[in-house]
Amino acid sequence: MTHTPEQLDAFARWERQSWEARAASYAKSITALTRGAADALLDAADVRTGTEVLDAGCGPGVVALAARRRGAEVTAVDQSEAMVALARSAGVDARQAPADRLPFETGAFDAAVAGFLINHLPRPVEGVAELARVCKARVAVSVWDAADANPALGLFGRVVQSFALADPVPPGPDNSLYSDDARLTALLAAGGLGDVRITRVAWALTIEPGAWFDAVAAGTPRTGAVLAAASAERRAELRALYVERAGASYGGADGRVTLPAAAVIGSGVRPDE
Repeated sequence: MTHTPEQLDAFARWERQSWEARAASYAKSITALTRGAADALLDAADVRTGTEVLDAGCGPGVVALAARRRGAEVTAVDQSEAMVALARSAGVDARQAPADRLPFETGAFDAAVAGFLINHLPRPVEGVAELARVCKARVAVSVWDAADANPALGLFGRVVQSFALADPVPPGPDNSLYSDDARLTALLAAGGLGDVRITRVAWALTIEPGAWFDAVAAGTPRTGAVLAAASAERRAELRALYVERAGASYGGADGRVTLPAAAVIGSGVRPDE
């Protein structure tokens, strides 16, 4: 679906405002899921001891901290001031900046990574191009895999969609577009990267299903907005259905569920100029 520049600008403003409001909830709970892909993302960018790496869209600092544990020299940015504050409180050198207008010189870093950022950008090609501009070598990005391969989020989405709730989110990019290998490859190439490589990583999250429903509702912009717009009664029905279905498919004897998770990681290098 094609969007007008005005629609994309409105979506960008909505995303920024959403993250300011949901940063603390995201840091408290959703990072339990996202950290499962951090090392694979860093591997794809060849981040090791001494690597000067940029973490774009750093959130509360999960990937930045993983890179620092490898001995890398890490700089991080996020468009959300609330996220930057959380990352700094964790000891990350973070500053506020949008991923598509990075405040760094060309070739300033050995590597650049963006964990689960691309699907939130109104103009993802511009975001990839900026990562390529500031990186001397390999750029790596992660996106969530398709719903069937990623029940940790996919099951949640199917339950919510089954209720046909009103969607208050402004028109914007397809949230699952780049789980497709060909589309992610084309995106990285359009952003100026060559030698594009696509890999996948799988892990699992074990958690109480009602707690996970509450975490996703509080800590994610798009799904959270849909649930926030529904009545309290409707949300309670959704929560009960989610707990039932998650338990039936992924439950254990202790009442918790082990939810499979999966991400797609794309990487590429900026050609020598």
